[in-house]
Amino acid sequence: MIDGYGRKVDTSAYLNKHKVIRRDLSYFCVSPFAIGTHLGNMDDTDSELYQASIEYGLSNGINFIDTAINYRGMRSERDIGSVVSRLIDKRTIKREEIVISTKAGIIPGDIDAGLVPKDYLEKMLLNPQIIDQSDLNVVDHHRHVLAPSYYQFAIEQSKKHLGLNTIDIHYIHNPEISLQVLGADDFYHQLRQLFLFYEKQVNIGNIRYYGFATWDGFLSEPDDHRYISLERVMNVLNEVIGENHHFKFIQFPYNKTLHFAMTKENQLVKQQYLTLFEAAKKLNLTVVTSAPFNLGKLSNSVADTDSYLLSLVNEESISSIMVGMKHKSTVIRNLELIKV
Repeated sequence: MIDGYGRKVDTSAYLNKHKVIRRDLSYFCVSPFAIGTHLGNMDDTDSELYQASIEYGLSNGINFIDTAINYRGMRSERDIGSVVSRLIDKRTIKREEIVISTKAGIIPGDIDAGLVPKDYLEKMLLNPQIIDQSDLNVVDHHRHVLAPSYYQFAIEQSKKHLGLNTIDIHYIHNPEISLQVLGADDFYHQLRQLFLFYEKQVNIGNIRYYGFATWDGFLSEPDDHRYISLERVMNVLNEVIGENHHFKFIQFPYNKTLHFAMTKENQLVKQQYLTLFEAAKKLNLTVVTSAPFNLGKLSNSVADTDSYLLSLVNEESISSIMVGMKHKSTVIRNLELIKV
């Protein structure tokens, strides 16, 4: 297991060395693009592609990687861990130069163990009594939990997959799934124990920061059963932890189709409706965005992908964009866009 975590001085020096645009955050500096690892097959072919992309990116100027325990049946985390370990052993990079984010909340499968999510739930979570059946919140085929015992398990699994003693950012993944089942009052009440758990994880060094990675939770209308109030989340944090909490990041999709973070005034903050970008700024949260091509649905409708990505990079509200980069050629092209 590799010690350390992304540090401001080292991440800054890394980006300067590679002559890449830098985003200066309070905690570290990151490249405007992060390598996203969501899409792809759960096989050796795509693992080889991802590993080649990640290796090139980390060696040449992209110091931010985003994943989740459920991506590609746990293959994505394992691919990242393999590359990071190899590059650190070769002294191509230092642990302190890079930032890794991952997520938990959605019940995963484990392709290498031959377990689909339903079987993983039974064998790895219910039978060992890590969670109870009553902890499950099910919407369609999505199984989600807010139980701290699951997040304890997931963080330890992610650390093993990534080969890291400390994860830079850990997200509660698509919490709006549980919200739909629990209703608002129970949802925000359950967040109290989960936030206390996360602060303990920070204190013992398993993670540094945490947040929400949502799909439509922050972007829905206030009367929608999926709607998450950013102000109410922050109120819970301040009530149970105080102002010195480590909930610092929110992630959500932003693209030509899902542009609501910029255009919809749906977040009520201090009795004023603001856009999500405005609300995040007012509440001192760092914004990273996902799905710039809407999970591939925009790939054929964007005539000039370089200009389109640059328009997102130039959006001052966004600290970094999680871009799927399964192919090394995509990494090479995207790196050219963010060179100083």
